[in-house]
Amino acid sequence: MLAERVKKRGFAARFEAAEKYHLTLAFLGWVESSQFETISQALHTAATGPQPFELRLDRIGAFPHERRPRVVWIGARKQSAAFRNLAMTVRSTYAALGFEFKEDAVAHVTIARVKNPALPLPTISSFAPIRIKIKELTLFQSLPGSETTRYEERARALLSAV
Repeated sequence: MLAERVKKRGFAARFEAAEKYHLTLAFLGWVESSQFETISQALHTAATGPQPFELRLDRIGAFPHERRPRVVWIGARKQSAAFRNLAMTVRSTYAALGFEFKEDAVAHVTIARVKNPALPLPTISSFAPIRIKIKELTLFQSLPGSETTRYEERARALLSAV
């Protein structure tokens, strides 16, 4: 696993558990629990139309950048049209509810978080691309945990489910 390769290089970070891996299309921030039903309905609306597709994760990177990383991720060199279109569909559906998105969605999976970025991200010269099938949307609620956040599923919708 790629996260293990980064760990073995002695990179100091809090690595995410594999069960928390996900792609974020739209981060909504804090919302009132009374909004969950409306947000869930919007998720189902956004899922109608887009077809399932495959995404190829073929690079490791960091936000804000590799020299002083705060978030380490595995992502796609090329943001496919299918990914961009799905992200735009989801975001425009949520924008109709009053949510705002300042930056474009980037196809990536967070593998680690760095509390005090002091060292650059180690170079991983090559790895076999990871292909994942995107076939559903999930609405997660992020909740505080003992050492990190945990995600609770609030809604799920299959792509192109009419």
